[in-house]
Amino acid sequence: MALVLPAGSTASVATLTAGSPGAATAISNLISIGGLTLTKNMADVTGLSDTKIQRLPSRVDEGTVQLTIFLDDTATASNQYTSLKGRLTGGTHTRITINLPGSGIDDMYIYDGYVTEVGNPEIAAGDEALRYTVTLQISDKY
Repeated sequence: MALVLPAGSTASVATLTAGSPGAATAISNLISIGGLTLTKNMADVTGLSDTKIQRLPSRVDEGTVQLTIFLDDTATASNQYTSLKGRLTGGTHTRITINLPGSGIDDMYIYDGYVTEVGNPEIAAGDEALRYTVTLQISDKY
């Protein structure tokens, strides 16, 4: 069996409607969470008389977060995979919450956005567990 996050870790997914989350469903077998990186876009404000390119900071891109999930051979795992793919094809505004053991915070990490990728597990001979990656583009617009 694949290694998963520490015992006591929980993750869930919920649909956001007008910014409010609906009922949450547990995400089982979460292996890892890819870090979120904020970036600042730069706008080109170069005038015709400028001899150098001029740029000013503009919008913040909140980036993406990647979840790697172990796909075991059960109906629960296959339903979770299918459900996450449905969020991608349906353009569902989604909230993913993560809580690690020992944190006194109810939901240590909260990510709101849209599922933009659900990878198919690589199936090959070997003793590696099947896993797939889900990418969430961070966005608070609905």
